[in-house]
Amino acid sequence: MTTSIEVAAYGWQGAAWDGFYPDDMPAEWRLDYYANEFFAVVVPLCEWSQADDETVLEWLEQVSADFRFYWEVSGSDAAATARLQLLLQDEAFAAHWGGVVDLNGTSMLSQSPFSADAFALLHVQQNLALRPLRGEMERTMALGGARLLLVVGAEASDTLRPARDLALLLGG
Repeated sequence: MTTSIEVAAYGWQGAAWDGFYPDDMPAEWRLDYYANEFFAVVVPLCEWSQADDETVLEWLEQVSADFRFYWEVSGSDAAATARLQLLLQDEAFAAHWGGVVDLNGTSMLSQSPFSADAFALLHVQQNLALRPLRGEMERTMALGGARLLLVVGAEASDTLRPARDLALLLGG
C-alpha cells in the first residue's frame, strides 16, 4: 500500500497569512491565488462557522474542480456537523469535499462522520526541516491510512511551498 501526501494550509486569509501573498493583492483574491498553487485547504471552524452558506458556496467558485476543502470541526460540536451534512446536499459543495479534521483531537487519525474515509494528520505549527515526513508516512500506513494530510499553519507559512514540493516528489 502506498501513502499519498496532501498539503493544505490552515486557512488562507487573515493577517497571519499576509507574508504569503504579494503586498498589493486584494484580500478577495487570496483564495484564487492560493488555489493556483495548492489543491487543498483546511477551513478553520471559526471562519466557516461565521460565514453564511452563500459565502461558503462562493468559495467553491474560486477554485478548480480538483481542489478540496477540509472543514475543521470540534468533536463535540453537533451544530457544525449538522451544518456540514446539510451543505453536503449541495452538488458543488460535495464535489469539493475533502473531509473533516479535528486538529485539537487526541487522535492523529481523522475519521469523517460522513464516511469510513480516514487519513492521518500532521499539523505543522512551526517551520521545520521536513524530515519527519517519512516517519509520518510509515505511521500513516501502520494506522491503516492511505493518505497523510499535512496541515501547515500560518506561523509556518515558509514551510508550505517546500512541503508541497516534497509531497509532489514523493508521489503525493
